[in-house]
Amino acid sequence: MIFDLHIHQEAHSADSKINMEEVIRDAKAVGLDGICITDHDDLGLRAHAEDLSRKYDMPVIVGVEIYTLDGDLLCFGIDEMPEIRMSAKETIDYVHKRGGVCIAAHPYRHNNRGLKDLIMTLDLDAIEAFNGRTDTYSNQKALEVARLKGMPVTGGSDAHSLGEVGNYATEFDGIISNENDFIEAIKRKNFRPVSLTGLVTEYQKLA
Repeated sequence: MIFDLHIHQEAHSADSKINMEEVIRDAKAVGLDGICITDHDDLGLRAHAEDLSRKYDMPVIVGVEIYTLDGDLLCFGIDEMPEIRMSAKETIDYVHKRGGVCIAAHPYRHNNRGLKDLIMTLDLDAIEAFNGRTDTYSNQKALEVARLKGMPVTGGSDAHSLGEVGNYATEFDGIISNENDFIEAIKRKNFRPVSLTGLVTEYQKLA
């Protein structure tokens, strides 16, 4: 199954220009089997995830993109945000203690929100090496470091606008019907990045 692991929608991400109807429409148009909504520091959509999944006949996993003191993390499997902004290590510990998983979001993007070389020392579950809103060089750097570290890599569009959903995505082995399936698949490392809209360059060989 193919999921876009990094999508923002306007109800809970102020910088997004797409709503859930548009996200789902784009996702189905490009052939995605499921989506992950990862709004900025906001889990507001989480309470409606099951209703959304039924309404649209598509798994909708609600995580969150947390801006830690060190940079952005995609976090899944938590019911509430940490009470204070913490370091990346502390945030990862917070999520893991609750059974969730953490992915380094666009670690080398040039906006001071990536974890950069810190990803080499953190207990991450994966590294986002294919981000649809990040330049090729920065994605390549993330891929190189992930390979050096022996870490699995994911793909996500980081969609904020129409037409971006599915630019990069992640293909999973087996069936993912809900959040528990998703988290277990991440933990088992049964996934690989893919592109549904032809963004991959010759250098970026999807692992």
